[in-house]
Amino acid sequence: MLKFRYYLLALFSLAFFINAKATHNRAGEITYRWLYGYTYEIKVTTYTNIDGANLADRCEDTVYFGDGTRAVVLRSNGPIGSCSPAHEGVPINSKIKLNEYITTHTYSGPGNYLISMEDPNRNAGVNNIPNSVNQVFYIESFLVIPTFGSGKNTSPKLTFPPIDDGCVGKCFLHNPGAFDIDGDSLSYELTTCRGTGGVTCPGYSYPASGGGTYAVNPTTGTLSWCVPQTQDIFNLAMIIKEWRKNDDGDYFLIGYILRDLQVTIGNCNNNQPNIKPITDTCVVAGSIITKTITATDPDNDILSMEANGGPFGVTAPIATFSSPTGLTPIHGLFNWQTTCSHIRKAPYQVTIKVSDNDPTVSLVDFKTFNIRVIAPPPLNLLGVPQGTSIKLTWKKPACHNISGNKIERYCIYRKTDCLPWNHANCEVGVPAYTGFTKIGCTSNNMNDTTFLDTNNGNGLSQGTNYSYVVVAYYSDESESYASNQVCVQLKRDVPILVNVDVQTTDPVSGAVFVRWIKPMLGTNALDTIAIPGPYEFRLQHYDGFTGTFAPVYSVTKPYFAALTLLADTTYTLTGNSANYPNPLNTQDLAHTFKIEFYANGQFIGNGQKASSVFLSLTPSDNQMTLTWQHQTPWSNYKYYIFRKTPAQSTYSLIANTTQLTYTDTGLVNGALYCYKIQSEGEYSDPAVLRPLLNFSEEACAKPKDTTPPCAPTLEIVSDCKIPSLMLQWNNPNHVCCDDVVKYNIYFAQTEDDDLTLQDSVKLLNDTLLAFDNLSSIAGCYAVTAVDSFGNESAQSAKVCVDNCPEYELPNVITVNGDGVNDFFKAIKNKFVKDIDLKIYNRWGTLVYETTDPAFLWDGKVVQSKQLATEGTYFYVCQVNEIRVKGIVARDLKGFLQIFHK
Repeated sequence: MLKFRYYLLALFSLAFFINAKATHNRAGEITYRWLYGYTYEIKVTTYTNIDGANLADRCEDTVYFGDGTRAVVLRSNGPIGSCSPAHEGVPINSKIKLNEYITTHTYSGPGNYLISMEDPNRNAGVNNIPNSVNQVFYIESFLVIPTFGSGKNTSPKLTFPPIDDGCVGKCFLHNPGAFDIDGDSLSYELTTCRGTGGVTCPGYSYPASGGGTYAVNPTTGTLSWCVPQTQDIFNLAMIIKEWRKNDDGDYFLIGYILRDLQVTIGNCNNNQPNIKPITDTCVVAGSIITKTITATDPDNDILSMEANGGPFGVTAPIATFSSPTGLTPIHGLFNWQTTCSHIRKAPYQVTIKVSDNDPTVSLVDFKTFNIRVIAPPPLNLLGVPQGTSIKLTWKKPACHNISGNKIERYCIYRKTDCLPWNHANCEVGVPAYTGFTKIGCTSNNMNDTTFLDTNNGNGLSQGTNYSYVVVAYYSDESESYASNQVCVQLKRDVPILVNVDVQTTDPVSGAVFVRWIKPMLGTNALDTIAIPGPYEFRLQHYDGFTGTFAPVYSVTKPYFAALTLLADTTYTLTGNSANYPNPLNTQDLAHTFKIEFYANGQFIGNGQKASSVFLSLTPSDNQMTLTWQHQTPWSNYKYYIFRKTPAQSTYSLIANTTQLTYTDTGLVNGALYCYKIQSEGEYSDPAVLRPLLNFSEEACAKPKDTTPPCAPTLEIVSDCKIPSLMLQWNNPNHVCCDDVVKYNIYFAQTEDDDLTLQDSVKLLNDTLLAFDNLSSIAGCYAVTAVDSFGNESAQSAKVCVDNCPEYELPNVITVNGDGVNDFFKAIKNKFVKDIDLKIYNRWGTLVYETTDPAFLWDGKVVQSKQLATEGTYFYVCQVNEIRVKGIVARDLKGFLQIFHK
């Protein structure tokens, strides 16, 4: 009886072990939520079979936190029952239970952590996982904890469960309904189902391996399998990645979730419902978004529609959706009252799901659309001129004091015209096409609503229209709409330059014509009552584009009488003249001027400095490249190129361009060509004289060939038996140039040595060079081509050749003086530098040695000078061969028989 009970107990224990082992996991994922500091809530979600005996149930599970620690976590959803103190889980139908295991964990600090859970076993009968009931179920999520203070990190929330159904012959669709409360960008990709240690389950295959398509949309997250061919259970897997932008503007991975999902494919005659396309939208924060979503069903089934996504998980007010159910067509109403707290850089993604009520298998359709909530613009931008600067002021936008996403700075954009620009719908910031450029930003203070534009300390220019807009930047780098545009001009209370025109090119006696426009009188100009005369213009100058100004001319008048007096607004500065005894080098230098304005001896101000146009020439083969530069307060929009050839006595116009460079081609090498540039420009204020025409200096040069020929292609024909060596190469004149005059031959004795010039071949068509009677052919060669201007090509590819050394010794000599075989000497001796030969008698005594490869030994012992006795001798010989690698040693050993008769 005891034995029988023992067998019963053993059988029961075995049955319990098998059932307990068969956890029958179907699907699941791990999510995490930031709580505070480095503390996170970890949630493991699984879907398991409902076992009648409840033997496969998991009241607790083990979570690995990715930092070397783990914890046993009690199930936390459903009522408390037999698992007490753990909860029982929640059935989602008669066969499957939803289980949630929630715990908290505090990490030691920032870092990357792989959170995981694995549990035996999967449910039986999974088509694409062989022997699935005996394969481990594994899920993981990747958590990146940023440097503390740079932002929290919560995983995406997945709103649609990983348990689905499909039909044979119908496309299967699944979407996790993911959204990220941190505003991180999401992407999706397929992966494999995992087993022990996170390794792909042995034998796993994608469901469409036998045909069809299987993919996931990387942006919307909709997984599609078109079309299932087999009625069965399949497990699929996808990774939902979250990306965050760093301070450099680059996106980096900040976490991911691996979702393992299960689909049951059945036989059915159902057809999928369809959601009509939904357009993306954007609104200014504070606006209401209303969208009507329509879905139809080809089988006229009853439809149910639901929505999930970012707007349903934000700070109140959250979005609402009517979630209709009814006969096709149905219309769902999406409604969201946005507020300032909803502003963020990343769009909110909304996923709509529609399901039919087919009694066999319910089929679904998904559509996603994006919503951008945009910050309103800064308000009431004003600009006031202050000397050579413009002070900008504005008011904070309606959305400025937002918890977690406040305004960090304002950035100011400027252009030099008053043409209006109004942003398009959804067009935030200031696009480049507008002509505006960013000139600066305020400090990190949303209350800093002023900016002084000093043009980086260089001052702004009278006569120029300056347009400004301001954009608010938030802590997540989202940009507001641009403010109103304001156009401002400096007061015209100082003279402005309009001409700096080189009239004579000379290294000593150059001449430059300078013209300026007087200050304006009246509103936004010179107030002659507040600032009485006498008035004075002082022209200042320095050589080049940088330097220290020095006065070169001044003129004074007592008053402005209807603008008729103080009319002297031109001056020609000439070197070595009565008015300017110093040299003025216009040949090699640009010249820069400014005009200062004084009233009653007091400095009032000056217009911006302006330089002459300075031309530089770069000669090359049959062409001349012209480049020029200038520094002017007006904008030059066109340049005229004048040229004088050797056959001309005057300049002629040959071209015009809007660029600062021009290449004149088809020239004759060695001939002298002269050039000058005339710039054409204007101030943006149409009241200022236009067009403004100014010449550069004259510059002359001779085109010359500075481009080397292409490298020849070298081949070597050699015969080490003769020995002979011949180099042959192609003539580059037939390939890439027309003036090769010689070839340089470079040689290196070994392949590790540097190539050095050895010879030149000056016969143009002679592309062969032969060597005879050589003691060695080992070495490396390269060839270059040299043209008529001395330009040398790159070296051809280095080609190396090697010797075929030979050295052989006999094994017998007869030292009888008959003149036949009386000496021990080399039978073969080729390409040998030297040797180290030693001959020993049978007692090991050295009888002869030499280093000469062409030695002759007459058989006499080196010590006694007597003829060696007859007998057998042994020799060792190190042969030092001449090779392209260098000197290579080779050892010879052998016996020598000496006879006297």
